[in-house]
Amino acid sequence: TASAPPALPTTGLATALIARRSVRAFVDAPLDPADLTALAWAAQGDTGDGRRTTPSAGGRHPLAVTAVVRHVTDTAPGLWRWEPDAGALTRVAPGGFGPALAACTVDARDWLADAAVVLLLSADLEAARAAFATEPPAWERGARYVWLEAGAAAQNLALQAAVLGLGAVLVGAFDDDLLHAVHPELLPDGHDPLAMVAVGCAA
Repeated sequence: TASAPPALPTTGLATALIARRSVRAFVDAPLDPADLTALAWAAQGDTGDGRRTTPSAGGRHPLAVTAVVRHVTDTAPGLWRWEPDAGALTRVAPGGFGPALAACTVDARDWLADAAVVLLLSADLEAARAAFATEPPAWERGARYVWLEAGAAAQNLALQAAVLGLGAVLVGAFDDDLLHAVHPELLPDGHDPLAMVAVGCAA
């Protein structure tokens, strides 16, 4: 006979893992700027010793985090880029981009535009491939490392949102070409979009 499942832990990381859910309905309420910083830090933050919150092959840290802000207190709507060394977001373009991002997705058009912020993860996959292409079988290894790092960053974001009492959902079904066309500053030069995490106050 099967044994009874173990009791769920009630402290530490386990509480965030249990609380994490994919939320696809948001109310029109602002995020606190400190929460936005905490989210970006969770994805690609400096841990105080020159390392980051996510593992990175070769310590290359190829990911960029762009916050597409719609509704954050005392924060102008637009595109904001996370600067890990400074621990701060820098505004790179003004404007409201929620509907444009939603239009790039396959099935998130009805709700993604309602998120207070969408955090876009991106990286230069060609540079990553070249960095690890010491022999033909290794050509795709660099890209694989980047995808693994992006997955770790996305999970960090989701868990941080859960700790903050916010709703979040990972979005991977989007058209890369449409996303590139949203705005010239949405992605750093040479970067490919990897994932979006929509965050807001859950409905």
